[in-house]
Amino acid sequence: MKRLRSVSVSLAAGMAVALAGCNMVDPDRPAPQPDTTVFGNFLEVEKIPDDPASGTVRIRVGVPRALTAAQEAAGRTKPVVEKGVVAEVTVTADTVVLLHGRPAELEDFDPGSELVALPLLGTTRMVGDSTIRMEATFLMDFESYRAWKLPGLGEREPGEAVEADPGRINTSGIERAPVPVGAGRVLYFSARLRLPVDPDRPLIGPRRPGLEEAREGRVPVERTYRTELGSDGWAAPELVQFAGLDDARAIRVSWVNDDETECLVTVQRAAEDAWVGRASRPRATGVWGEASRVDALGKGMSADAVYLAGSKTKICFTSRWPGESQTDLFLFDPKEGDAPQLLAPNVNSLGDEWGARVGPKNELFFCRADRQLVLVGGEVVPLRSPGSHRALLNQAAPTRDGRWVFLCIPKLTPVELDDEIYVAEWRGNGALGEAVPVDEWRPGAAE
Repeated sequence: MKRLRSVSVSLAAGMAVALAGCNMVDPDRPAPQPDTTVFGNFLEVEKIPDDPASGTVRIRVGVPRALTAAQEAAGRTKPVVEKGVVAEVTVTADTVVLLHGRPAELEDFDPGSELVALPLLGTTRMVGDSTIRMEATFLMDFESYRAWKLPGLGEREPGEAVEADPGRINTSGIERAPVPVGAGRVLYFSARLRLPVDPDRPLIGPRRPGLEEAREGRVPVERTYRTELGSDGWAAPELVQFAGLDDARAIRVSWVNDDETECLVTVQRAAEDAWVGRASRPRATGVWGEASRVDALGKGMSADAVYLAGSKTKICFTSRWPGESQTDLFLFDPKEGDAPQLLAPNVNSLGDEWGARVGPKNELFFCRADRQLVLVGGEVVPLRSPGSHRALLNQAAPTRDGRWVFLCIPKLTPVELDDEIYVAEWRGNGALGEAVPVDEWRPGAAE
């Protein structure tokens, strides 16, 4: 119960901060408050007529039942919240709204259900002594939040009961960095085991070939796998191997030609040692040759390189120069000089840019922090799934015909997010169709 105690204390303390009144001359004037997570029961939602994605959700602030029960079972005093306090939470198209861990609409929540709202930094205000106002970055049911942030309230580690069959693509481990080949019936992807809450417990996920052991300090090994879609589903993923790299921490393929005879691969041996290699083989059924380092990408850490569409010389990649913590996207074009060049300011920002992939018309798909963006016609737009609110997605990679996009959607799991691979129809200008788990995707069924 040691973990539960720390969770309970921090949760109760957060509520106390949120509910603290202000000694103001005008009690109805909104007063800034420290940002804190709000827990309580859903009362109602007031939608904005001209903006169907936005609305104000009213929550009766209170202690979640699961926390109260756990406190009582442990013989501790349960947290107390002053009655009558209501939170008015602004939800917009940029808010992540989740129910049972999946994207949801505000209308999906039942009256009285337990909700959790995570505030946008600097937006929390107190009006009088009974109303909290804030704008939410996340709004979700309590069970989704508990599985993510309060694993001590659960009986088992989230994800342990999830399918762990190494014959599948998505499992309780982490599957990421999809690279569809051709029209998407061949898929390369990376996988690794996931860290548990309890450091004394085993890493989470199936022991695929190449993932049997973790490196020193329990750093999970990452490896690339290949699978092909047949009439009865995806074949069991097979380990992609390169000579002389058995000791690498991560081996991640980021680009493969349609014939599967050439590829670009990221090799990471330590935290500050990552480089891009180029490998080839005589035929698709052959053995990959040694991955030779692409020295033209510079002396800094380089990763996740892709050729531009129609080119075998222009390479877009992620790099972090020595001594810097920020990652940016670079382009190496031998016709423009010997040194890679930073991409335009509308791509690179003060945040981290990573995960570049290109479409058939050289659309640039990339991530900025936790957001998936795409550069189309000189304009950077967010990649959006159907629905009124922002969905958590990243690492998008289009097929060469531009019809489908393979991407990662994370599950909210403790310690680190559990990336899983999905497939969605590409509708252009940042719009996606409904995302389907890759193990269930059958392109013919959508035609």
